[in-house]
Amino acid sequence: MKKLYTLVAAILLSSTAAVAQNLVDASASDAWIGYMNVFNLGGGYEFGSAWEVPALQTTLDGGENTVTLQPNFNTYEENPDDLFWVNDDGTGNKDLEALTFVEPGPTFNEVDLIFQGSVISHTLAEGYNAQFFIKALNPDDGYSDVFGGANVFDLPASGIFSIEVPGGDLAPGLIVQYGFLIRGVNASPLDEDSLGSVVIGSAYLSTDKYEVETELSVYPNPTVDAISFSNSAIVDSYSVMNIAGQTVLNGTNENTVDVSALENGVYLIQYTYMDRQKTLKFIKK
Repeated sequence: MKKLYTLVAAILLSSTAAVAQNLVDASASDAWIGYMNVFNLGGGYEFGSAWEVPALQTTLDGGENTVTLQPNFNTYEENPDDLFWVNDDGTGNKDLEALTFVEPGPTFNEVDLIFQGSVISHTLAEGYNAQFFIKALNPDDGYSDVFGGANVFDLPASGIFSIEVPGGDLAPGLIVQYGFLIRGVNASPLDEDSLGSVVIGSAYLSTDKYEVETELSVYPNPTVDAISFSNSAIVDSYSVMNIAGQTVLNGTNENTVDVSALENGVYLIQYTYMDRQKTLKFIKK
């Protein structure tokens, strides 16, 4: 699950030297791929397979340059009498995880990667969850994500989101992915309006509106006792997560975070500042 931004690779953790960087802004014109994981409502995994992006209920609008995520309706619509998909009482019978992502290829290995965008609207009904991610799949380990889901985050209610993974974590041979997922029960198309959607656009409304002062780092990094946000910024809220994605600290309206009680290791701090949500990595010694 996420990192720093003065557009010079400021999260090398043990180095301050500038490095090459891939900065990806969410765009409808990217080469998006669709994949669906199907679960029983009790949680048991049924199957996963490649799907066409529109079949995921993901809409790519090139004119507006937006990506819209919705709950899945076509499994219900196409199989209204199939108890595998639809219960006797008319409710959906599967928990669907729809992934819309890009696999940019080996040029993204060993290079710092930032994936960002902006949530224009977020009206998803309760029970549905939309997230953004960077993954690195290992073909030699069943295509498992080497991060174990640690670089998967909930999309904010509005505003900028961003995630960065250092190139050192994207070793040659790993399949790099960045994108979105939406998960929840398959639903009747009659409920489409009430179940809502997430509309995602570029992080840059225009190049001259990008506010560099909102791009924060944390220091010292590595740290022993505490980390502080750069520019003396007071962030609106923050959450510190271990590499397994478990929240170990959180708070609001802080510039400095006491991490002295944490065990040594690598952590992620996700913060909200000036309506932008970002995540940085730091090391506790």
